[in-house]
Amino acid sequence: MDTIDRKLLQLLKTDSRMPLKTLAASVGLARSTVQERIRKLEEKGIIRGYTISVADPEHSKFEAYLWIRTGSATCAAIAPKVACLEGVLQCRSISGDRDMVLLVRSPSLEALAELRNCVAAIDGVATVETHPVLKDWI
Repeated sequence: MDTIDRKLLQLLKTDSRMPLKTLAASVGLARSTVQERIRKLEEKGIIRGYTISVADPEHSKFEAYLWIRTGSATCAAIAPKVACLEGVLQCRSISGDRDMVLLVRSPSLEALAELRNCVAAIDGVATVETHPVLKDWI
């Protein structure tokens, strides 16, 4: 394997569907020569396949925790109302300063704000704190 082969591999790692014509122009060789080099790299097992990378649509959305304090209503009365809202993934009663926590997902910050406002407008909800997820560690 020489520097041209390494350059071809780097180009194919960037875009495995790059046309032979583009690859050839990038390394300064004829199209047929590049085709032959790639065939040999495949035969030697250096190139074992071509793959695609797909963006996970679940990670391209915004997630947040909504911490809720109830007012005049119980958690049992509020839970069915938030459960039917699009984007609510989990609804849990908790102990401490807050009464409930929701895990929500939305396609944009604007949609997250709308969802938060819908929760705040539910009868019996006193306050809602929004805590967007910044990074997943595990």
